[in-house]
Amino acid sequence: MLTQTSESGLIDRLVRHGLGQGEARCYVGMLAPRAFRVSEVAAEAGLPRSRAYELIHSLVRFGLCTEVAGGGVARFRAVPPNEAIGRLEESLAEQARRRDLALDAILGALSGREDPRGDLEPVDMLRRRDQIIGGIAEAIAEAGHEVVTIMNLFWAPTIYQTIRDRLDAGVRFRAVLDRPCLDSDLHRRWVAEYADAPGFEARVVDRLDVMFSLVDRHVTFLNLVIPEVDVPGSHVESLRIRHAGLGGTFHDAFERLWRHGVPFHRALEADRTPAPAGATTNPRDRGVPRARSSNGRSAEHD
Repeated sequence: MLTQTSESGLIDRLVRHGLGQGEARCYVGMLAPRAFRVSEVAAEAGLPRSRAYELIHSLVRFGLCTEVAGGGVARFRAVPPNEAIGRLEESLAEQARRRDLALDAILGALSGREDPRGDLEPVDMLRRRDQIIGGIAEAIAEAGHEVVTIMNLFWAPTIYQTIRDRLDAGVRFRAVLDRPCLDSDLHRRWVAEYADAPGFEARVVDRLDVMFSLVDRHVTFLNLVIPEVDVPGSHVESLRIRHAGLGGTFHDAFERLWRHGVPFHRALEADRTPAPAGATTNPRDRGVPRARSSNGRSAEHD
């Protein structure tokens, strides 16, 4: 077991390598020659059990811990610290590689397309979470036709009054989420917030390799590093691209993904994820929870 000083030092080192504080505490809470239940990790990390459950599963996705089969209760074991640091370094290197590839592809696409609305800087980098959230909200507020967005579990969605206002004005809003979002109270509440609006639709796919939001096929927010504080790579990088030609390309990519998606309420039913406590359903879109409070499926994992 680690001393308090060495534990603090390891947490600082993990954070410097891209891990969020919450995940670092969960990882350190599992450093013993045995497997831990979610409730044990939550107690060690000083986090709510539901939050610890989400953070542990992000650690699993990044290869920093593994789930131990058997016993009827989910248990998790951390990989050794040196191995964890090595995997974080590999993750950061892969993020940098993907960022460079994305920038090269975007610059190449822009040079080959003309944009009649080229009165603003076509590409700018947003490096703060408030810049990304504020920029998306501003673009949505000016939407006249359609907003599409793609998000995975690591994107923390924000409930905007702006979205409700534009839906009421007749703007269509479509979202594609990955399957792990079905386990997230936050993502289920986000979908439930707008589920009763005629112009809102959400679908689920098994895997996402890219995330972006697109407004009126012209303004694209391409997320290179996800703006969430408790996941590896917690710094922020997103490109805002104002270009109708490239926006059309992103829209085509969204449509291909959309065709493979399953309606959110059907995915919930198939996954047997409990609706939030006290939820009602929309008769137009049965099965989508609308209440803000939630008990989450993670209650099945002790």
